[in-house]
Formats: sequence, structure tokens, C-alpha cells
Amino acid sequence: MAALDLTVRGRRMGYDSFYFLKKAYGIYPGVVAPVSARCLQAHYAQRQARRGPARAALDAVVGLAFQAWIPGRAAKVARKFDLGEAWRRRAVEIAHARFVDPNDLALFRIEDPAQLDGYIRRFEDAALNKRINPLGWTRECVLADKVRFEARCASAHLPSPRTVAVVVDGRVEIKTDPAGRDLVLKPADGEGGDGVVILERVADAADLSARLPRGRGVWLVQDRVATHPALRDLALDALPTVRIVTMVDEVGAPEVVSATFRFASVRGAKVDNMKAGGLIAAVDLPVGSLGVACKGYGGGDHAVHPVTGAAIAGRMLPDWAAAKGLVRRAHAEVFPDYALIGWDVALTPNGPVLIEGNGKPGVLMPQRAARQGLGVGRYGALLAYHLAMKP
Repeated sequence: MAALDLTVRGRRMGYDSFYFLKKAYGIYPGVVAPVSARCLQAHYAQRQARRGPARAALDAVVGLAFQAWIPGRAAKVARKFDLGEAWRRRAVEIAHARFVDPNDLALFRIEDPAQLDGYIRRFEDAALNKRINPLGWTRECVLADKVRFEARCASAHLPSPRTVAVVVDGRVEIKTDPAGRDLVLKPADGEGGDGVVILERVADAADLSARLPRGRGVWLVQDRVATHPALRDLALDALPTVRIVTMVDEVGAPEVVSATFRFASVRGAKVDNMKAGGLIAAVDLPVGSLGVACKGYGGGDHAVHPVTGAAIAGRMLPDWAAAKGLVRRAHAEVFPDYALIGWDVALTPNGPVLIEGNGKPGVLMPQRAARQGLGVGRYGALLAYHLAMKP
């Protein structure tokens, strides 16, 4: 197992380097005039006014290259999702006019260009996030380190999975007796479920130590969290979580601005992530009811679970008010140094539990699940507010 985990970790480190490299330059959404969601018009007008001649020229060159890239990209996306020639032609037309990646047109199911007035393009998100959430892009980001995140939660008595052991470069520190328990091993800096291993029926500390990786890296071993009984017919073999995004509002209080429920689509999956083929469904914020589900990357819609036949659309999430209260409290009292946080919350028999926090929660999942752009609601309003507050 150690060799496998280290291979995964090596791929993760390479991915992180590429991730930060490609996000270093924020694409200006246009050649001369910006074309983006309405909530971002003031931001881009300010950015346009402040550009010097060299930056304006660079943006124009990049914009022209983007426009030239669109036809080939549309053809590739059409083949990938089997969308046909008519879709490809229409996608090229919309993408040229509205300066958008054809892949976003497919994933967000855009048919009318006017829909894009409410959507935040994925290539915009990193630059916007870096501006309002700069700490999330530094090595000091607690949200990007599961060990430090759990420690901060524990110090504030926030409900989170109990840490059983920490592994640092092969050195194992057992924090509590693991005997007779199912545990989860995860890399401290992992994302998207990479490197997660379920350790079933651990006999004792010696058995646990024998199963842990010995190479370089930091790993966290925690109790395996149980699924709330009301959600077991959707969970299959993986713990479902709800991604709840909070953003600090105009008076400095965290507000829930988006929520997406994630759950496995096939038996045997150990995590609920989109990369593992998981399903996503938008959550109605006031009451906690689910919409129709879909996969994160292509495929059809699901009003019922494709394996169990259990109802999805209209399903009420248990303890929804408590889950919203938990993330608001966590943001306000324990992680106030971030403007925006995406929380992964497990709904358990004992109430909601914080699994992790994300300083870069992304815009693909909530916009695809809700079939609506984030720009049309409070997310867009508060994003515009925070951008306007930055010099």
C-alpha cells in the first residue's frame, strides 16, 4: 500500500505545481472590451481602466489566441460528450461572441448566450479568488493542510472526525487507541479524494502502523464517519458530503451562498467526489431539499439513484439548519481570516460534522448542479462587493 500511496502523492505534487503555474496568469475575458457575468462588470471596468499599455497589449494577444483556440476546442468537446455537429457549430458561435470555453458551454448546458450573464467562467475563478482570498494561495493556508485544519477545529470544539494518528515522513504518532475501528487514511494536502484509503477493522496500534506509508509526506488517520440513516440509500459505499460555501457579507458575518450535495453513483467507490464519478445535486438553501442530480462531467440527469432507485429530487437533507449554523460559526469564530470558504460537511447520526474546508471551492460543481450561474444570487453580489473593496 505504501508504494501505491507514494505514487499517488507524487502525482499530486506534480499536479499542484502545474495547478499553481497555470493559475499565475489571470486571463482577461476579451480582446479589448471585457465580456463576462453582469456581477463582474464593475470589476473588469476597473481592471481595464488601470491597465498599462503593455498589459493591455498582452491581454489582447492572449484574447486573440483564445479566440483562435475555440474551434478546435469545440470539436474536441463535441466528440468527448457526443454532442454532434450542430452543437459544435453553435458552440463556436456562442464562444466567440461571449468569450467562453466551449467545455463550459457543455458542462453548464448553455443554449442561449444570455444565460452566460449569470455564469462565472472557470478560467476567471482563480484570479478572482486570489484577489478576495489571498491567504488561500499561500503555504500558510490552514484550509489546505488537513492536519492543521483538524487541529484548529479540535481547539474550538467543532465537530470533526477524531484524529487517530499522524504520519510524517514515515514516522507514526498514534494519538488514540485504534483497536476495533474502521479508519480513513488521507494525505494532508490532498484534493478531490486523491490518496484516500479505507482501513477496515484495525486490530490494534501495531496493525495500524503496519498498514501506513513509510515514504516522505504527511498523512492523517481519522475515524471513519458514519452516514445519517436518512441518506444511506443514496450513500452506497462512500460517505456523502454537502459542499456548503460561505462568504463574508457586507457587515462582516458569514453567509451561506451555495450548497451542493455529493454522493457516489456506483458501488465500490470510496469517495463521493466528481472525479470518482460521483453525483451532484443542488441544495435549496432555505429548506435543504435536493434538486435533480447529475454527474460532474457529462451524462444525463437523475431524479432517482441509478443503483438503488431511491428518490433524489425533493429529498430533504437531515439536520440542515444545524449544518448551516455549524459552517457559519466555524467561519466566523475559527476561520475569520478567509472571505470565502467551501466546507465539506458530513451529515451523520450524531449531527453534522466538518470534514474539511476549502479556500478555493471552485465554480464548476455548484453551477452545473444548480443549472444556474452563481452570479445571479448572493454569491455574485458578495463576490462583486469584495472585489470592489480591494484596492
